[in-house]
Amino acid sequence: MSKSVFHLGLSTVLALGLSLAGCAQSAAPQTIPDIAGKVMTVNGPIDASELGETLMHEHIFINFQKAPAMNPPPTDITVVRVPAEIPEGMAAGLTDFNQSLNAIMDFKKIGGKTIVDVSSFGLMRDPLALQLVSRVSGLNVVMGAGFYMRQMHPADMEQLSVEQLTDIIVQDVTVGAQGTNIRAGVIGEVGIVGKPLEQSELKSLRASARAARITGAPLNIHNFETLEEMMTVLDVIESEGVELNRVVMSHTGERDEATREALFKRGVYVEWDYFGQAPLPKEKDVERIESLYASIQAGRAKQMVMSHDICTQPQLKENGGGGYTYIHDVIIPGLKAKGVSDEIIHTIMVENPRRVLPFVAPQAPVAQKG
Repeated sequence: MSKSVFHLGLSTVLALGLSLAGCAQSAAPQTIPDIAGKVMTVNGPIDASELGETLMHEHIFINFQKAPAMNPPPTDITVVRVPAEIPEGMAAGLTDFNQSLNAIMDFKKIGGKTIVDVSSFGLMRDPLALQLVSRVSGLNVVMGAGFYMRQMHPADMEQLSVEQLTDIIVQDVTVGAQGTNIRAGVIGEVGIVGKPLEQSELKSLRASARAARITGAPLNIHNFETLEEMMTVLDVIESEGVELNRVVMSHTGERDEATREALFKRGVYVEWDYFGQAPLPKEKDVERIESLYASIQAGRAKQMVMSHDICTQPQLKENGGGGYTYIHDVIIPGLKAKGVSDEIIHTIMVENPRRVLPFVAPQAPVAQKG
């Protein structure tokens, strides 16, 4: 366990009576657990009715580093306080326990209940830190699984088969991640860059979709690719027997209206995210509010979700950013000023997460041709 997890102070942890998950990871179960209708948090399954106001795409702890080799799967658990190397263009991540705890408490203070942390391999996911911050804050935390963008793929990605990658993800969802019994509750964010689509990311995507069918978990896809490539991505997911109403397409809300409509027609959830970067982009937020309003007016509220995608220091309030309440501070008031009802806001922030996050019954993988 990293020292930074205990930055809060061991005595405080003991006083709160927080028991962390055991570090001995058991073998994969002979049968896949069926938690259909439940949402898997870092503290176990809960009823969807317990989700409340939900941020669907955040990073409480994150550090942009290439994933370690996956054969054998890593069992080390680390929140790195000082990044070893940050890819060009990436700001420093979030690696201090107290800083992250204080930041998410702002969301709780305004009535927030659940944060989905979609850090996957390549973003330094830390299951124990997520479980501890959930228990200390009182917020539900849903943890991600799978593999981020191809630039962050493990060094042995080319040697790993779809079956091996699927097994790693299934283990994270059904048994526990990185040597713990802390289970992932969403597969994602699955990194897709495209332009063109590469075999490594298609392999990661297929394994993620196959694991979603086997476990019943929802999917979250990170999208930088073209619309045509997004259609290919959705075709791959469907070919693995996953219904597209189980899929959240991150980073697509600010695409043009025709792109959003093409995605809506496929049945997925379109996500607006990456809010509150300092200096706060007031003109950009006007455009975002307009795009949200346009999709609401088009009758698509039941397929829309919002989140901040906080992943850098300049998004935190202490550094001049909007923090985990920026949507409630700026975006929702902007929508209401245009006449959007509380009912629609509730649909986007509460009802839609309740629809997509619960697991469905696990199913056998689809037999693939060839």
